[in-house]
Amino acid sequence: MIAPVMPRLMAVAIAAVLCAAIGCGDSKPSTQPSPAGPPAGFLLTGDPTSANGATWTYQPTTGGVTYDLQGILFKPAGSRTFPAVIVSHGAGGNANGYSRTVARTMVAWGLVVIATNYTHAGNAPVGSPGTSADPGASTANIARARQLVELLRGLGYVDMNRIALHGHSMGAFVTAGVLGAYPDLFRAASHTAGGTRPDSVPGAAPSDSQAATIRTPYQLHHGDSDNVVALLSDQRLATVLFSHGVVHELHVYQGADHDDMSQNLVMLDRVRAWYTSKGIF
Repeated sequence: MIAPVMPRLMAVAIAAVLCAAIGCGDSKPSTQPSPAGPPAGFLLTGDPTSANGATWTYQPTTGGVTYDLQGILFKPAGSRTFPAVIVSHGAGGNANGYSRTVARTMVAWGLVVIATNYTHAGNAPVGSPGTSADPGASTANIARARQLVELLRGLGYVDMNRIALHGHSMGAFVTAGVLGAYPDLFRAASHTAGGTRPDSVPGAAPSDSQAATIRTPYQLHHGDSDNVVALLSDQRLATVLFSHGVVHELHVYQGADHDDMSQNLVMLDRVRAWYTSKGIF
């Protein structure tokens, strides 16, 4: 259901339909896949079209930043170019856990799926930049997610005009932080159990000011029984998006708690429909 505390979101949903008709949000980068190959320091192991996908490491120094990342990659079968999504895990998770599970669903939709470990990863190397003291929408994690765009560009089979973002919890915070930092880089986004915080309150969530620069069509999902990330956080984000005219939806799930939302089947169906309506497919 659409959040009852945000009645104006119904108008936003209508706006989303109108926006799809007139092409809002479609002024995305026109850069096509680079034939030059993956950037230096990228090592892919395994077959990304297999049931378990492939793993990768990325260990360069670029732009004065030393990266030490590892993650997973899934690709649909075929030789054409594909849209892609960056999936971001929550606190204590990692690319081989939550992200891999979601990847198996999304690759079946026809998406290339890439994920990495963030500073809030558990049971996995934290890597760099950043440390475990820099969780969520930190500068370090935003830089990591941004580099995944360059890895996708170098694969040669990704349509760089059709990139989406999706995350859960701390990964939802990363998603919003990246969208705020790079408002013209992505065609659509979605998350579960995320949101923003007041500028005056420190935390891992992106601030309202960070979210104020988001322009990407954004679909939000939250359980009303979430005791980890309060529903109020996504209601705050929805208010920020509305105030800046960003096409968005907030779906609230009655009785759903924090963990319920990460792989909710209704949520996934809505995300797929959202991506379709925004030109990902």
